[in-house]
Amino acid sequence: MPILFLFQEALPNPVSINPQEQARTVVYTSKIPYTKHPKILVFIADKNNRGKGKLIAVNTKEGIIDGAWNAVSGVGGREDQPMRGPIPSMVRVNTTRYMVDVRPLTLSNPGIKGKFYKINPHLVDVGGVTRGDFGIHADRNVPGTAGCIGIESEKDWKGFKGIMDKTPPLTAGFNNK
Repeated sequence: MPILFLFQEALPNPVSINPQEQARTVVYTSKIPYTKHPKILVFIADKNNRGKGKLIAVNTKEGIIDGAWNAVSGVGGREDQPMRGPIPSMVRVNTTRYMVDVRPLTLSNPGIKGKFYKINPHLVDVGGVTRGDFGIHADRNVPGTAGCIGIESEKDWKGFKGIMDKTPPLTAGFNNK
């Protein structure tokens, strides 16, 4: 089960449009304890640009980027807005990480319709508003999500699923905070 780190703001000083360089910068500047986690996902998005960004898979054991995909979270709302806002950043929900289950669910919802990689914790509090049921899925139906991370193209979605299929479930327990 990979660990997911969310960065809802665009990087303050983008060093490169190259996803590998962006991910290295994020891991380094945020002091992510990458040595404890063999696989991490980093979502870098700009909430001022309707939650558009990149979802990046980092193989920390080998020190490489496994993949980078155009993704979106929300439809331009605030983090405390159910059904509109992006998935809340880790700082807003007082957690050090989200966890992504590599065993997908299959959903029939028109906005998802297919594989859904659940993100935990299931429910979070954002300024007194409860949000949850987040996951990573293909961005289907209409552009944007209700807070999940939606991968925008079918080609990118297939690439992401391929990476997830090769990632073993996490066997050691982690506290969420």
